Amino acid sequence: MTVNRFECVLSVLLHEEPPVTPQVLGFTNEMSRAKFIPIIESNIDKRSVYFEGEVRSAMCEITAAGLEHIEKALRVADYMDNFIVGVGGGGIRIKRVIESGEEWSIVEWETGARWRVGTSRTIWARQYIDYPVKTEDDIDNLELPDPDDPARYEGLEKAIKYVVDRGFFPSCSINGFFSGVWYFLRGPLEVILRDMYVRRGFLKKIIAKFGEFNLKAEKNLLERGAMMIEWPDDLGYRDGTFMSPKLYEELIYPWHVKAIELAHKYGAFVNMHSHGNINSLVPLFVRANLDMLNPVGPTDNMDLKSLKEKYGEDLCFLGGLSKNIGFMSAEELKEHLLDRLRVGSPGGGYILGSEGDIPVEMSIENFELLLRMSRKYRRNRIL
Repeated sequence: MTVNRFECVLSVLLHEEPPVTPQVLGFTNEMSRAKFIPIIESNIDKRSVYFEGEVRSAMCEITAAGLEHIEKALRVADYMDNFIVGVGGGGIRIKRVIESGEEWSIVEWETGARWRVGTSRTIWARQYIDYPVKTEDDIDNLELPDPDDPARYEGLEKAIKYVVDRGFFPSCSINGFFSGVWYFLRGPLEVILRDMYVRRGFLKKIIAKFGEFNLKAEKNLLERGAMMIEWPDDLGYRDGTFMSPKLYEELIYPWHVKAIELAHKYGAFVNMHSHGNINSLVPLFVRANLDMLNPVGPTDNMDLKSLKEKYGEDLCFLGGLSKNIGFMSAEELKEHLLDRLRVGSPGGGYILGSEGDIPVEMSIENFELLLRMSRKYRRNRIL
């Protein structure tokens, strides 16, 4: 029986149990991609399949070259059995590369923020160099890119249709309402956290400026047919949240509610990413009518079993696999995979994924083993 990935994801979002539990697996960093993508591509050449699962937000209209890029993305997604495919976004983009070296580059974003990015040994890293907002006057003078510029969304409708026609579920991205401020306007994180307590009015004003940009970008995506909106908003670390639930409710929650309500107005779903032990915030996500939360990290003390029992009727979960899968033996990997599926799959509302994607430390043998086992055991009649 041929499985339609789009229909399986839709079943999960509607809290139905699909015939196959969907999966979304990416790569931890560019080193991981560089290690595993050539393996995938060499194996793809031996098979007759369609194409991978990641279409960059910088993709423009589907010309012959653009179509080839999407097909290549879908071909890798097919190989990895990913069910959700990114088709574009309305977020902040890199404006220029100021300096480029063998391992490091300095990039400037459209907001004027500057990062130093690259690798240190086997770790991809970023170093924050400069940010555009230092004083209240900077907020008033800040010029963000025009979120209504149609050139930022060229080809999106065609990309969405192309991905759906091939049986994948398309997703569009915006920046986070908390992490976007930290990344592109004010950061780094410790500065934002200090602002919460000593300059709260100032921080609220920054969040409002970026929040309005985000909502306009989201509206443009939705008007072009976006079916899922996702954003990253890391709200915690292993031992807890970066802010109390009360502060989250005051500063960030209103913007999450607006973004979720906007998506639902267009009949779309919302998938929010947040690392950290954010158990104390989940009731607020449920109140906001969030559709899906990822990555539900075991090492962040996010217990999939407990979350499903408490919130599974209202909230879907994507993730559950440990970021330490790269260090597991074949037998440990199998047992961990089966445990996640036994906990997450029954009753629907679950998509398999990893809190750290596929790390560079994973052996090629275990990478291929994971994909084979996952294809086999995600068929719900087996469990």
